[in-house]
Amino acid sequence: MGKTSIHQIPIKRLNGYYAKTYCLVLALFICMPYPAVIAKGTSEQVLKAAFLIHFLDFTKWPSNKIKERVICVLGDAPFDNKLHMLASTKRKNQEIIIKYTSNIDNTNDCHILFIARSEKVRLEQILKKTRNKPILTVSDIQGFAIRNGMIELVTKSGKIKLVINLRAVTSPDIKLSSNLISLAQIVNDSRATGDN
Repeated sequence: MGKTSIHQIPIKRLNGYYAKTYCLVLALFICMPYPAVIAKGTSEQVLKAAFLIHFLDFTKWPSNKIKERVICVLGDAPFDNKLHMLASTKRKNQEIIIKYTSNIDNTNDCHILFIARSEKVRLEQILKKTRNKPILTVSDIQGFAIRNGMIELVTKSGKIKLVINLRAVTSPDIKLSSNLISLAQIVNDSRATGDN
């Protein structure tokens, strides 16, 4: 695949626009009775980036008492600087590190791994590498959840919906909040959830 590039971006404070967008997304995410986020004038990339950040609050990893969380983007990043701007310096006493890479072997320290559409042709290989590891895999590749990805972000009629493969999630002992699961379409339902 050529030379691998890894970029770890230091987190800055939210500016006014992104802070307002993030708060709006979080409010809609929690309150809406179905897994859709509609925000007039907010780009799809901002919404997807906000989902990634917010998944940190709805997920428990085997070792939850560490001081940082790592969100990785594998492949061609669709977010520009939006993911970086939406991540705050400290959340619940934990720092968020944003990491970009083109090599799956550089994702072992990731808590959340967003797999870009550019990686569709090698998706099976990527998911095989992450299987049974405590890494929450997320993507907007069509059919991602059915193909044993954990959370798929589906855009339909201007809405972003979640499709969750519970069997894939519970295999590496990651626990999703039932609040998050209630907002999603479920495939491979094993119904093993964490606390709300």
